[in-house]
Amino acid sequence: MNEAESLNLPHLARRVVSAREFAGLTQSQLSRKVGFKDRQTLAAIEADQRRVGVSELLAIIKATGKDLDFFADPFRIVGEGGFSYRAKGSEEVALDDFEERVGKWLALWRYLSEKRGRPPRILRPRLALHEKSTFEEAQRAGEQVARDLRLGKVPAERLAGAIEQELEILLLHADMPKGVSGAAVQLSGGDSILINRKEPGSRQAFDLAHELFHVLTWDTMPPERVDREEPTRYKAKRIEQLADNFAGALLMPGENLTQLWAAKPATQGMDEWISSVADVFQVSKPALAWRLVALGLIARGDWSPSSKKTRDRKDAETPPAFSRQYLERVAQGLTHGDVSVRRVLEILDIDLHELRTLCKSHAVPLEVGL
Repeated sequence: MNEAESLNLPHLARRVVSAREFAGLTQSQLSRKVGFKDRQTLAAIEADQRRVGVSELLAIIKATGKDLDFFADPFRIVGEGGFSYRAKGSEEVALDDFEERVGKWLALWRYLSEKRGRPPRILRPRLALHEKSTFEEAQRAGEQVARDLRLGKVPAERLAGAIEQELEILLLHADMPKGVSGAAVQLSGGDSILINRKEPGSRQAFDLAHELFHVLTWDTMPPERVDREEPTRYKAKRIEQLADNFAGALLMPGENLTQLWAAKPATQGMDEWISSVADVFQVSKPALAWRLVALGLIARGDWSPSSKKTRDRKDAETPPAFSRQYLERVAQGLTHGDVSVRRVLEILDIDLHELRTLCKSHAVPLEVGL
């Protein structure tokens, strides 16, 4: 096979693996169907050590039952990475559909980043924690991350920006399936976090810190695809408890919280104090109460169960979809002709007016037309 007959398609190797596995074929079986003389040829293709010829790809398409776009479309995520959804309960079909949409968003981000000479970060930050780490170790890690990122006395105010700028993790606000509050995504094109923009602000902050834990510990503690808020399996429950301890400590540094506790007026009721301080840290009342318990400032029974029924404070405005960073990359790609307007509208599932409104809401200039 000469160079002119071969295809140079990014991510083709893993897509061949995905198509073969989806078809239930071994390397030897697919090799025979395609007409390779031995299994080693296909193994080299799947290891991205050999290019694929046009006729070979057509044979692979026929053998696996996938269409050409499955192998060639740069605006989709195929056979790579993983998703973990924080959910009370959501139908798998709804997650499958949502994941396909998100995959297109992330593929667009990766494509535009590569076009502008911004490949994914090779060295990614990770936490030195594992399943047998103690809750105290997870809490110390949370506080250390808050210090390293210089989040200040109210970490929730700066956390999103630090995740994007310091850790280079893509953060997107999205309309998510019912019961899903957030998601962590690990891809070769970069780690991402998605937050349900319709959730109360206090939950958004905690979910963001919780999903950050999963991103930073994915290698040692890969989360379940559906990260239940109340898991039943011991391993899953342990990981979620560590994530909650990390998130609580990150958002409510012990030193700051202890000082506020020491200054609590003797005449102020517990529920009133918890409510006011929860607003300061931009977290929910239950999250603050559990943090106080973890610090040994109150006992489990010191906060009455009836108080837990109080609804969390909601932000006055729902944050716009996606993020400023994401829309800036899209607008830049459109300006430089890296992608067509029609393709962007198709991927984001919006019309041109909605795209302009979205960019305006993020204060991103956009000068394009169909």
